[in-house]
Amino acid sequence: MCRMKWIWQQPDWPDFRYNESALKDRELGFRLNSERLAGSFDALPMASQEDATIDLMLSEAIKTSAIEGEDLDRESVRSSLFSLITSDTLPDISDHKAAGAASLLVDVRKNWQISLTHELLGKWQTMAVPQQRYTHVLRGAYRNDPSPMQIVSGLYGREKVHYEAPPAARVPDEMTKLIEWYNQTSSMGEDKTIPGIARAGIAHLWFEVIHPFDDGNGRVGRAIADHALSQSLGYPTTACLATAIEGGKKSYYLQLEKASRGSLDANTWLDYFADMAIKAQEIAREEVDFVLAKTRFYEAYGDQLNDRQARMVSRVFAEGRKGFEGGITTRKYEAITKCPNRTASRDLSDLVAKGVIIPLPGGGRTTRYELNISEQQVGSGLWKK
Repeated sequence: MCRMKWIWQQPDWPDFRYNESALKDRELGFRLNSERLAGSFDALPMASQEDATIDLMLSEAIKTSAIEGEDLDRESVRSSLFSLITSDTLPDISDHKAAGAASLLVDVRKNWQISLTHELLGKWQTMAVPQQRYTHVLRGAYRNDPSPMQIVSGLYGREKVHYEAPPAARVPDEMTKLIEWYNQTSSMGEDKTIPGIARAGIAHLWFEVIHPFDDGNGRVGRAIADHALSQSLGYPTTACLATAIEGGKKSYYLQLEKASRGSLDANTWLDYFADMAIKAQEIAREEVDFVLAKTRFYEAYGDQLNDRQARMVSRVFAEGRKGFEGGITTRKYEAITKCPNRTASRDLSDLVAKGVIIPLPGGGRTTRYELNISEQQVGSGLWKK
């Protein structure tokens, strides 16, 4: 029985095939949803637009790293994003991974109109893979190790090879072909016939098949997909693609593995990618609703909070849409505000009386609370704890 080839070994590589009509409804839906989302975004006060941008990018930075099994410190990423967006500089922090993840997302968003180049991709890879001690990962340049680049799992001696990329000697030429195709099919290129979702999905798959870098290929590949979606829309996308993918990353890796074998029929992969793009918009809409809820919450209760209460509320909102796991408790309040138990109990009772927080059911001996975010405050009611 003949062993199935990787798609880069096929004689018709890289001529991907797909059924454009199968993506038509989702392509139209993606564009309409993007316009609605942009309208909702523009309707926010300017300060809230900044908050929404940071919240959306914060989720993406954390999740695109989580897909690769890497945890980032939420507050370090937020600090880096805030500094980059407001002053175009990075804060003086020692968390280089958080700074790199934030820098990558901001750079992709800022440079959505420009063409891809070898240098730009190298720059993105250095952001995705900060310099670290005791590692020999090549940064800012394509891999040059002649040994096979393989994705494997399993114990030593019993490894399973999920994928093997083209040899390093082929990478420069392979990347040149991808970059030329990508730029020719952009909204500024000569061939504008490829639908936006198809172009983004193929670009991501094509890049992952080449796997041109020693490390950071997944993060850069998803950045390319975001870049492509933005070019198709004519403005930076707010879709949370990495967040959508991370919610089912086993399926993501399985789809990539399947698409990397056999023929260049990309229909199954693009069907999956289109679903992720639509889901990414739904997540973004929930994030914008969350920011709107936060704005209306402060309009309703902001002037009723003392300094300790305001600190606690700010800390809960900083956790994002899901808030504190397990709710707000007296002990958590004490830890956040550095106040004694009696003061914490009094402050929480005051917040309950004002309707700022409400008790959660099933607390047992410990009363747990959540912020009172009503559907009226949220608007569409999409953000709920």
